[in-house]
Amino acid sequence: MTNHIMIITNQEFLTIKEAAQQYNRSEQTIRRLVKQHILTSHVRSEDTPKGKAYQVSQVLLRQEYEVHSVTPLPALVVSDSLQLENQQLREAVAERDRTIQQLQNRLFEQGDVMNAMANQLTSQMTNQKMSHIEELLLQQNVQLGDLQKRLPSPEAEESTHSKRNLWHRLFGR
Repeated sequence: MTNHIMIITNQEFLTIKEAAQQYNRSEQTIRRLVKQHILTSHVRSEDTPKGKAYQVSQVLLRQEYEVHSVTPLPALVVSDSLQLENQQLREAVAERDRTIQQLQNRLFEQGDVMNAMANQLTSQMTNQKMSHIEELLLQQNVQLGDLQKRLPSPEAEESTHSKRNLWHRLFGR
């Protein structure tokens, strides 16, 4: 049994960015491929100040992304009426998209108006509550003033109490 050792040179490795460009894939797609084959000889890594930099072999990339044999499709012939209908449909879709965008903008504007009205209503209700509380406080102050007027002053009560004590002391009643 013969062991085949594949020697891969630097020229056969690409960075993730180079691989994405060359094979017309996103960098994220290439990163997923690298992650799947990280422990194989098809992926190399080196430490950089920003973290690990990975390189992937072109052999793996060709295996994954190159189409080996594609049978060409016959040329598609489209009549003028179909092209016109297709163009009309595209225009109708574009008009529908513009209408949807306008309606969305109106909804956002109405939402802003509703929020402003809600804030104003909340502010008015708060002001009304504050006015009501102030009225109640004024009424309580008036009632307290009335009560204070009805009660004898502490000095008058003290002099009445002293007079009674003196009267009781003198006459015993």
